Amino acid sequence: MRSFYSALLLALALAGPAAAQSGKLLNDTIKVDKTKYNLFRPTPRQYMRPLVPDRPGITESPYSVDAGHFQYETDVLRLLTRREGPAHGHDWYVNHFLAKIGLTDRTDFQVALDTYTYSHNFDDSQVGQDPFNQNQLHRGVGDITLRLKHTLVGDDDSRGALGLVGYVQLPTGGAVGDGGYEPGLTLTGVFQVTKTWSVGGQVASNFFYDPEASQHFYQLTPTFTTDYQFSKFVQAFVELVGYWDTRQATWRSSVNLGPQIDISDNVQLDFGTHLPLTHSVDREYFLGISFRR
Repeated sequence: MRSFYSALLLALALAGPAAAQSGKLLNDTIKVDKTKYNLFRPTPRQYMRPLVPDRPGITESPYSVDAGHFQYETDVLRLLTRREGPAHGHDWYVNHFLAKIGLTDRTDFQVALDTYTYSHNFDDSQVGQDPFNQNQLHRGVGDITLRLKHTLVGDDDSRGALGLVGYVQLPTGGAVGDGGYEPGLTLTGVFQVTKTWSVGGQVASNFFYDPEASQHFYQLTPTFTTDYQFSKFVQAFVELVGYWDTRQATWRSSVNLGPQIDISDNVQLDFGTHLPLTHSVDREYFLGISFRR
């Protein structure tokens, strides 16, 4: 885990001074002052930065949505499977989306909603005892999350950037929700090594709610990710994720990977998997899409 942190800190350190570099433009093709644009005076389309969604991995993009423009990112379908001793289960997510609106050239406001969740849990240790504890099924609309992102360092013509994301999840989901308010803060960065290869990472701090214990616990989630552009239409990513929280006080980890298909400048399709490297991490398979206008 020490080597994981070293790699993550290196990526974030590189991203900071990258904005001062004057090399070939890698993130855009036009230099223009866009600070005059806002929610009510949208950025002209010819000046918009490339589409960079926060999905499909856990690492957020440090770039906000262009002022006055709308972006929609969603898990069209995601399957989670888990097993911890005799307890096991699976969840189906349908249209868990993140909608964004650009307020300024560096700041956007976001709303996330778990549109539909189907959660089925089993406990083999309860076989022949209480049927309710042995087999639990929940389904419905999940929690709403309000988010604000600001690009701290870097712009369209820089090789790297740093961004800050603040958010709070509201307990609106009932049986399929987490049951309590969950605030969080994420520092994220990216560095464009070459025109086709980038590295990045983030450190996320969250206060999650444990409904069984009726109390919050703190979780730290660092990540390190790399992305390679194979062609104008196809790219792929690999992401290493670490988890530490005050309940277990031990490190867990997983790896995410998958391709992304650039259908157009404004539409991106992705699919892939989230594989556990240690215990107590869900295995996931997902299909998603992102688009903007």
